[in-house]
Amino acid sequence: MNHFKIFCEIMLSRGVVLRALKVAFVVGSLLNLINQGDALINLDFANLNQVKFLLTYLVPYSVTTYTAVALKLEFIIGSKSSVEADLICKSCGITKIHIHKDELIPECPNCGVKTHWKLTK
Repeated sequence: MNHFKIFCEIMLSRGVVLRALKVAFVVGSLLNLINQGDALINLDFANLNQVKFLLTYLVPYSVTTYTAVALKLEFIIGSKSSVEADLICKSCGITKIHIHKDELIPECPNCGVKTHWKLTK
């Protein structure tokens, strides 16, 4: 459940939502113009496929959100943590740390610059 909570916290963060909305608006609008441009330009809403119209915005929003969450879950050494979490070093499997939000992510004392952190189970 901890993983889900962290995923949701990142997914619903202001920065992720705003970025995903911007991308969805631009990409979705362009794709809708390409795919249903005749109906949109002529304001022919009877021939507009509303499901495709909505999905054309939902897909780029979802992809952008997933990508942002995946990047924020990388826990790269020297960067700031976007959430509070318990981490374990993937490289050695021994070192465990607790990181606070906005705290710099340290190197593993065993692995140094080869550190790769992941969420504990």
